[in-house]
Amino acid sequence: MKLYIYEHCPFSARVRFVAGMLNLPLDVVTIAYDDDKTTTDIVGSKQVPVLVKDDGTAIAESLDIIDHFLSIADSIQTNIPSEAILEWQRRAFLPLQKIGYPRWSSMDLAEFTTASSQRAWRSKKETEALNFDALLTETPTIAKEVETLIREAGILLKLDSTIPIAIVDEAILFSILRGFFSAAEIDWEPSVKEWMELVSKEANVRLLK
Repeated sequence: MKLYIYEHCPFSARVRFVAGMLNLPLDVVTIAYDDDKTTTDIVGSKQVPVLVKDDGTAIAESLDIIDHFLSIADSIQTNIPSEAILEWQRRAFLPLQKIGYPRWSSMDLAEFTTASSQRAWRSKKETEALNFDALLTETPTIAKEVETLIREAGILLKLDSTIPIAIVDEAILFSILRGFFSAAEIDWEPSVKEWMELVSKEANVRLLK
């Protein structure tokens, strides 16, 4: 199976997380951010993640890809996230954008290795409300909001329980939390940071730092 991704993309990360935790082999291909052709030729639009199955057919939605992985692994788990996780995700996305948008194109990420891909990112993502320079200046304030989300994630992960939460819920939490590593100013809850570092290695999905 071949999976097309951006390294920064949380939807790509959650798919890779599930594959890694289920020990499913993947040929992971990171496409350039200004590549408008590769996935358009496969699924008719520029988007990631896109999974091309062994039979040549493609799946283009992260939860559908996760469902396919669970089926391959004969797992009884579902690809449907819990309401608590979805509610946390809704509140976490804007802080993730505020942390990641002004930083990711300057990091060592395969989708941003060219000046044209970096320009394409800034052109698409920077807005009056998400001004990159202003967001960097506002990092201490944004970090406080993120630190609250991290503590809430620790509760949702039930790290003090011997019974793990559903893999799709873990994948969503991991995929967003990994982006918060992009800002060194963020003070991490130790148990959540330890969990992130552990599952990052287990799933073979790097943290964004």
